[in-house]
Amino acid sequence: MNVQGAVRQQLSFWHQTLDQVLADCDNELLNRNLPTATISSIASIYAHIAFVEDSIIQGMLERRPLLFDAHSSRTGPSIGFPGMPPAMRLDWGRSVRMDLPSFRTYATAVFAATESYLDSVADAELARTITGPFGEQSVEWVLVNVLGTHASQHVGEIAALKGVLGLKGLPF
Repeated sequence: MNVQGAVRQQLSFWHQTLDQVLADCDNELLNRNLPTATISSIASIYAHIAFVEDSIIQGMLERRPLLFDAHSSRTGPSIGFPGMPPAMRLDWGRSVRMDLPSFRTYATAVFAATESYLDSVADAELARTITGPFGEQSVEWVLVNVLGTHASQHVGEIAALKGVLGLKGLPF
């Protein structure tokens, strides 16, 4: 299996798991901020997952405008892009208000664009060096060490938040 296939498998699994974890979240649960927590809402974590993936694939690797630019008017009541890199700042996270079906349209487009990129990126492209928040690295390094692991970390956070609230987190 090549790098593209391995990352595609990882992301496919975690995108599906994310959908399952979010399946029973209504807007109240999605947007709830725990008053003394140092982490913000499930909505902000979900938005962050999509924003980072959009930023890596569209912005850094393909050098195209972010998909968020075309979707921002349809992502829901109040989800501003937090800037580059799309960091999980607590103040930004607490301000996020999401309508799940509206935002899911954008996230689905991001995830499909990632799959398309992974299906078409040539092996030679993996050696290209890019500069980002993690310094100067190869495209392969970014795919394996950032993109391939990012969603799983945050799906775990969402599951833990649901568990704190007495709900089932991960579906397995």
